Amino acid sequence: MLEVRGFRAFRFNERVCGPLDEVITPPFDVISPEQRAELAARSPHNMMHVLLPEAADGMTPYQAAAKRLESWIDGRALVQDPSDSFYLLEQRFTGLDGEQHVRRGFFARTKLPETADSDDVLDHERTFASKVADRMALTETTQANLGAVFVLYHDEDNELAWFLKQMDDRTPEFEAETVDGVLQRIWRVEGDDRVTSFFKERTLYIADGHHRFRTAREYRDKRRAEDPKPGPAPYDYVLMGFVALNDPGLYVWPTHRLLDPPDGFDETRAVEALKDHFDVKEAKGHLAEEVEKGPGCTFGMAVAGGGQYVLHLRDDIDRKAWLGADHSDAWLALDVTVLHRGVLEELLGMPEGTEFVYEPMPDKALAMIESGKKGLAFLVKPTPTGQVVACAEAHDPMPEKATYFFPKLPSGAVIHRLA
Repeated sequence: MLEVRGFRAFRFNERVCGPLDEVITPPFDVISPEQRAELAARSPHNMMHVLLPEAADGMTPYQAAAKRLESWIDGRALVQDPSDSFYLLEQRFTGLDGEQHVRRGFFARTKLPETADSDDVLDHERTFASKVADRMALTETTQANLGAVFVLYHDEDNELAWFLKQMDDRTPEFEAETVDGVLQRIWRVEGDDRVTSFFKERTLYIADGHHRFRTAREYRDKRRAEDPKPGPAPYDYVLMGFVALNDPGLYVWPTHRLLDPPDGFDETRAVEALKDHFDVKEAKGHLAEEVEKGPGCTFGMAVAGGGQYVLHLRDDIDRKAWLGADHSDAWLALDVTVLHRGVLEELLGMPEGTEFVYEPMPDKALAMIESGKKGLAFLVKPTPTGQVVACAEAHDPMPEKATYFFPKLPSGAVIHRLA
C-alpha cells in the first residue's frame, strides 16, 4: 500500500542565496561538463556544487558536497519549513515541437516499498551498479534527497483537481527559470490527508530517476542494518515529483539514434533487406515530418552521402515470430524494439549493444549525417505513455532511451533530508 505524505522541505532563502534562477538546476544526469562549470560559476549556492561535486581541500567530492550543504543550512541559505507540506509545481516550457506548454504536478515524500517485487512503484528502465554507487556515496555523505524521482499516476476522474487548482488561487511562493529554459513555479500547501488517502491503492510509474529510486532503497536497507530502530525513519521515504498521466502538459518526446554503420555497409543492399518487412519509400520532404505523419510503426533512415527513407512496418508482420518470444507483448509492441532487434540486429546485421548517439532534435540528427559526423540516423516517433505503463506492469524494461521526458523536474526546488 502506497504512503504519500507531506514533509518539511529545505528550501533556498533568496535573501541569502540571491535569485533562484542562479541556484535551481535541472537534474545532474542531463548536465554536460561544460554546463556544470557554467552553472557552478553562477553562484556559490548553485546546486551543481552538491549534485556534481568536485574534490576540495583534501576532501573527496562527496565529502565536499556534504560540507557545502551543511554550510548552506548553517548560513540559512537553506531553511527548513515549519510543518509537513506538499509543494505544488507548475512548469512552463517550450516543447521540442516549438509550442508553449504547461505541466502541473507536486512534490511529496513516499514510503519506499519493503520488497523488490512490490507493485506499488513500477519502473521501465534497467539500472546500472556504477551509477547507483556514485549516488549512494553522495547520499551517504549529504544524507539528503537532492533531486526527486519523477513518477506518474492514474487520475482519469480528476480526483486531485481540487488539490492542483490551488495553483490558480494565489501567486506562487517562488519562480525560477532553469538553464533548460523552463519556468519553475512552486506553491507550498499544508499536508492534507485526502491526498494521502487518494494514493493508498494507486500504483506509481517511474518516468525518470530510476537510479535515484534504487539508491534510496539501498540506502534505506543499509541504514536499517547499521542502526535498526522501531517506527519509520526519514530514510524510509524518498522525495518524489508527481504528474498525472492525463495531465495535458505531459509529453514523451522521441530520441533519435545515430550510429556508425559496420564495415562493408552498402546502402542499396540495406534498403533491399528492409523491404522484406517494411514498405520503403524515399523521403519527398522533411524526413521528420513524414515520420511523424506515418501510420503505425514508422521510422526515418538517413545515410551519410546517400538517401533518406521512410520505413513503415507492414501490417502483416508477426512481431513475435520475427523478433522472438523472450519478452512480453508490451515490449514487442515498442517501435524501438522493432528498430533495435529487428532493423539493426536482424536485417542489418549489427551486434546487440551497438553504441548510439542519442539526439532528441531531428534537425540536429540530420545535420550530423549531412556533415558526415555519423553514417546512419534513424528518426523515431515518441513512445506513448500507455506503452510506458504497459512495460512497467509487465516488469519488462524498455530498450535504453525509449523515452525522453521533458522538462525534467528541477533539482533544489525542495530538498528532503534523511537524518
